[in-house]
Amino acid sequence: MIPFFRKDFPSSKNELAQALDEALHRLVHKDGSMVNVRSRVFPYLDEIAINFDGARFDSLPSMPAPAVEPIKPAFEAAALTLSAQKISIRGVPLDLRMEARDVVLHKGADANGEAVLLVQEVGDGRLRVSVNRLELEKAIAQIGAHEAGRRGIALEEVRLAMRARGPRSLAADVRVQARKFLLRAKIDVCAQIDIDENLVMKIFLKCKSEGAIGSLACSALDPIFGRLNNKSFSFASLPLGKIQFRDVRLAVADTVELSADFGS
Repeated sequence: MIPFFRKDFPSSKNELAQALDEALHRLVHKDGSMVNVRSRVFPYLDEIAINFDGARFDSLPSMPAPAVEPIKPAFEAAALTLSAQKISIRGVPLDLRMEARDVVLHKGADANGEAVLLVQEVGDGRLRVSVNRLELEKAIAQIGAHEAGRRGIALEEVRLAMRARGPRSLAADVRVQARKFLLRAKIDVCAQIDIDENLVMKIFLKCKSEGAIGSLACSALDPIFGRLNNKSFSFASLPLGKIQFRDVRLAVADTVELSADFGS
């Protein structure tokens, strides 16, 4: 759902493009227009194209509250595309591409009476999210160095190794060389992600080390890992209305990639 932060609902192709652009600029840091709407016979749209390339997200967008007024048909789009190449989410660089066909969009209003746009149905869609392995290693090192520095620990080296264990499973090993004053320790963090045939994802995380510094680092991570190890995430349970994920796949090469098919 996309909130427009205005009472009036767009009534032309140009108004729709402007309203979408203004709403998305509230979520992301990027200069210039990000939305292009093509339509020969409004409200039937040939394409809504959103371009987030090079944008910066300081945080993941929160899930908007559901519309409180009955939703009504608004537009039909032959195609909805989103390009997000070389974006940054809280310092983590990644690429994202989404394509959807035969999209039905509805309109409604939130608790403040402001207009919202909802993607109601999708005939067929594909999503791909990927991150370069070296860039991911660098991001882990930067985030780890920040957190370790708060405890007076310096990270001298961070190495990431990943391997696929199947079309919906991957394993990762993060090896860290840490130092506090004259003391050094090697810390190993092992991670595994598995997605079953029902598209339920589970994560396993474990930290192991020797020595006082390593024990201090792992003791700080263990409560976080413990909460994640006891959780599962279902792609099928996402609040997407009639839209559902049909398949989710993981792959590891020079990039780590998650791809998914979805539709109504």
